[in-house]
Amino acid sequence: MRTALLFGALLGALQTLATLIIYACGLHGSPEILEGGHRFENIAAFVVMMACLAFGLRSVRRQRHGSGGSFTFGFGFKHAAVIAAIGGLLNALGQFLYVAVVHPAYADHFRAALLAGVELTPEQAAEYEAQLDFIVSPLFRAINQGGTTLLFTLFVGIAYCLLFRDRAGVPVATPRAGTDS
Repeated sequence: MRTALLFGALLGALQTLATLIIYACGLHGSPEILEGGHRFENIAAFVVMMACLAFGLRSVRRQRHGSGGSFTFGFGFKHAAVIAAIGGLLNALGQFLYVAVVHPAYADHFRAALLAGVELTPEQAAEYEAQLDFIVSPLFRAINQGGTTLLFTLFVGIAYCLLFRDRAGVPVATPRAGTDS
């Protein structure tokens, strides 16, 4: 379980780091380039998620085989769920701090990007303004990014566990004593 916790923490930290790199590159600097920044941020987050999940579950699978056990779907999914939960939680915390502390102007840029080219009546504008207040808040960013990390990691984790589980009747290759493999 320690391995899953480690890779979950790595997932959350690296996804938050990807956001900070996008910020440092200036891709969250204005409403006009925000969409491009989000595209790069999403691609980086997906790559990080795939890498942390694959390496984490691979490590868990090797440990399981080394102790003589088998890597069943349930065993793998339990570890994938821990990676997803810890990664989602830490990413949510990082994203909240990013919008609340590191880049508070992000909310204004995001609001301007959402309103660009929108024509509203005064009644619609008042109603939309209340919704925008929440959509551009640090809490919404945390829920959105953390929840997305959690769900996508769970879905990919299910696929990984289905594809790489040990099947009944198929011998598991374990390293021989005295080898480093």
